[in-house]
Amino acid sequence: MNRQQLRAEREVAGAAYAKAVETFREAWARLAAIDRTLQNQNVAQGEAIRSWHFASRKLLEDGLRALQHSDFAPRIIVNDWHDRAVELSDKQIGAFKP
Repeated sequence: MNRQQLRAEREVAGAAYAKAVETFREAWARLAAIDRTLQNQNVAQGEAIRSWHFASRKLLEDGLRALQHSDFAPRIIVNDWHDRAVELSDKQIGAFKP
């Protein structure tokens, strides 16, 4: 494989990576939302939900920083992830019927 082919493959791999990060963000937000909803005092019925290892937005932000790539995913913003989960969870809580 020559340099030009490697650069072309890098572009293809980078585009796939950027798409995978977005897919992962949506899957993470869905699961985080459900966990958050199940922990809500109006929804929970004494059941413990095992969730993420991190306990704060700061730790989430640190974890997401490891996924950033200078060219293909340079700005993975914790608010984009966290706020999406909260949005989904708020809808779930609002629609919850005991």
